Amino acid sequence: MLFLTACKKSSDDVTPDTGSLEVNLDKAKILSLVNAARTQATTCGSTVKDPVAAIEWNDELAKAALDHSNDMQAQNYFSHTGQDGSSFGQRVRAAGYTGSPVGENIALGYRDEEAVIQGWLESTGHCNNIMNGNANQIGIARSAEGNYWTMVLGRKKEE
Repeated sequence: MLFLTACKKSSDDVTPDTGSLEVNLDKAKILSLVNAARTQATTCGSTVKDPVAAIEWNDELAKAALDHSNDMQAQNYFSHTGQDGSSFGQRVRAAGYTGSPVGENIALGYRDEEAVIQGWLESTGHCNNIMNGNANQIGIARSAEGNYWTMVLGRKKEE
């Protein structure tokens, strides 16, 4: 089991670029928690995952996450499939993301960033998404009422 705690910021830490989209959570904190897991060996289920590169914030992925979180809240459902039948990949493209969608995590009822990340890390499939080295961008959002969480991972388009 992995237990995440807040890390003390050292003087040479750089504040991550978390864009300008409002997503009803502390973006710097949640990105730091995700990267703390990614950059150390993390156990997903019974498998120890090797560290992978830190991930960067992307507003288009965050928009797809926010739209899905708010839709689940408004329509009172909990699923990776939207009420309109959309997949996370379709929602990512509709939000303007030009990279490749890699994965989606959803959660319901967590009180804060630490709790939802810990919950995802304790779930094998969700943890595997977080530790997927193919992903290099992320967007996370919490619904307006704060009950529904969505994380969307993607791979930046090669330029």
